[in-house]
Amino acid sequence: MAETQNASPATPRPPYKDNDGNEITPIGKAFAGLLIIFFTFFSAFYLVGHWPDRIPGPKDNTTSLYTFRWFHVRLIDSLADTSSRRQVVSPVAQSGIDSAQEKSDSSIGSMSPPVGDVPPPEPQTGATVVYTGSRDKLMHINTLLLIMVGVAGFLGSMIHISASFTSYIGAGKFRKSWILWYCVKPFTAAALAIAVYFVFRGGFLNMSDDSSNINIYGLMTISIFSGLFTDRTTLKLKEVFEVLFRPKDDRPDQLKNEGLKITIVEADPLEAGQSTVITLRGEKMDEGKVDISIGDDKIQTMQRKPDSISFDYTLPEVLKDQDTVLLSVKPENAVTANTYPLKIKTPSNA
Repeated sequence: MAETQNASPATPRPPYKDNDGNEITPIGKAFAGLLIIFFTFFSAFYLVGHWPDRIPGPKDNTTSLYTFRWFHVRLIDSLADTSSRRQVVSPVAQSGIDSAQEKSDSSIGSMSPPVGDVPPPEPQTGATVVYTGSRDKLMHINTLLLIMVGVAGFLGSMIHISASFTSYIGAGKFRKSWILWYCVKPFTAAALAIAVYFVFRGGFLNMSDDSSNINIYGLMTISIFSGLFTDRTTLKLKEVFEVLFRPKDDRPDQLKNEGLKITIVEADPLEAGQSTVITLRGEKMDEGKVDISIGDDKIQTMQRKPDSISFDYTLPEVLKDQDTVLLSVKPENAVTANTYPLKIKTPSNA
């Protein structure tokens, strides 16, 4: 009869760590660095390659359409009708052409004969852009701005990611559990930049809805900062939302949420160097945020239940000669904190 051997449970492999403590292999560092360089360079290169030559002014009567080609994003002043071989020119553009033609004719008529080998000055012509291709290849200014805002937010996030990644690698504190954060962060930053752009275009921050009144340099700066400081940008959007949609309830009989209410404090006399369990009993003890401190020590770890809050506290040696120490409890919505004296075990009152 064959002997059966009890299989011992497999010991889990510890996470990989290099000599500095980073949970990433040298190949992973090189690959991550190349990805960061690529996406940072590509987003910056995309902005440069699709930067428009000009934004239509408030008095310009243009088509608001652009040729969407790399390094050739130009505002179209007029479209040529290829079917009837006519040119559809805006009134402002047409007046510019006429004035330019008049100046050209007058300059040609008043040209003086060349002196020596100096050539005569060439006539000046207008810079009106006439598009003769397919209109399907053109892009409206609103669509162009949306794309550039998203790319700018992506670029700002990549700047933040590159600084964060290199800092954690250098400090030996990079953990592989943060890889998902590095992958998702740029896309959420791009969406956040677009959301901020909608807030601006909506007039919540005192900007006009007209595309011709937009300062593209300021808009790109705000979009990059939105991606670079996503946390602060989210808090700003939250502030705008709370101001716009803050409820107003003036009913005299409305129910108010008073939060937690402490009825009793249970604690043995405190002794220096000894851990003591302190329990606060009452109602709604697990609702909302609460700050608890004893003297100058803030309690960080506590167990919260619907009817109690308990934690361990060790009295420092510097307080052992006092009779009592104050326990301070401040709920999130409270203006002032509630204080309770805790007795200290000393030789005189032991």
